[in-house]
Amino acid sequence: MVIGPNGGESSSPGNRILIRVRCHRLCYSKRGQAIVETALLLPLLMLMVMGSADLGRVFYYSIAVTNAAREAARQGTYYDPVNNGNTFDTYDAVLAAAQQDVPGDVALSIPPPIIPFHCLTGQPSSWSAEYPTAPNAGYVYICFDGQETPAPSTAAQTITVTILYNFQPVTPLASVVGAATVHVEASTTMQVQKQQ
Repeated sequence: MVIGPNGGESSSPGNRILIRVRCHRLCYSKRGQAIVETALLLPLLMLMVMGSADLGRVFYYSIAVTNAAREAARQGTYYDPVNNGNTFDTYDAVLAAAQQDVPGDVALSIPPPIIPFHCLTGQPSSWSAEYPTAPNAGYVYICFDGQETPAPSTAAQTITVTILYNFQPVTPLASVVGAATVHVEASTTMQVQKQQ
């Protein structure tokens, strides 16, 4: 059959458009191929989506821990003009300020009484042994005036608050690549306020 320019049959040789028309039966094997490809790629795509969600969670908790360290140090350095002193300049008050500024599923505590108990020394890369072993938990190191022993009860010059948080991802792929836990560190040093 020869189809003319306007869709009708053409009898003259100058106005012909040749189109070959073949009738095929539906090929059902291509549907099965798409299902198999989807079944193979879906776990990989889900791991990528979950990994992206975990990456967002790491950033969220990193910001939360950084804000908690900053707020705890600020709380400890606050000068109260009514009482004429630093009433929040104690370990318990600084720890309470850090605990109030993190999400509810983050457990912050003072590390067990081993050295270092308050002040961390050296580079942050050497602190891996000081992180808590429990997942989604953190240790708060509160260092007054840069002294570990004897630890003063209040700070006279500076307060350094360091939080070491042990984040556990939800994605199982993280443990395959060796990141079963992610260490998050935040440290803030502030000058103790005094009456001028």
